[in-house]
Amino acid sequence: MKIIFFFSTVCIATCCQAATLSDDSKSQLKDNKEACIVESGVDAAVVDAITSGGPIPRETKLDCFSSCFLKKTGFQRADGAIDPDVVIEKAKTTNADISKVYAVIAKCKDFVGKDACETGGNVLSCFIQEKTFPVLD
Repeated sequence: MKIIFFFSTVCIATCCQAATLSDDSKSQLKDNKEACIVESGVDAAVVDAITSGGPIPRETKLDCFSSCFLKKTGFQRADGAIDPDVVIEKAKTTNADISKVYAVIAKCKDFVGKDACETGGNVLSCFIQEKTFPVLD
């Protein structure tokens, strides 16, 4: 899984080791990713490139994909705000270093945009760049 977190992008640079996810969690993330590709209309190749470590281009469809993905994982509320408590609880189900997850949340949660999509894009990009726990994989 891509190392991101929430935020990820999630946690997106080399501050910690990759966290492991259960097969069920990996399957759910894959389902969320696929559903959000359809919902947002983003090019699946763009998402796949990011998952493979490629650059994160900023565009509206990708931002809306990010928001959709974060909402489906429970990280982003309907109003667009990030829910740090959900991020922590989900991170506790992996082998992620929780102190590093707290640091990533503190760094990424306030990257608010003009709407839920832009906020999702900002936060997911931050998570991915921090590489603290799996997000898109």
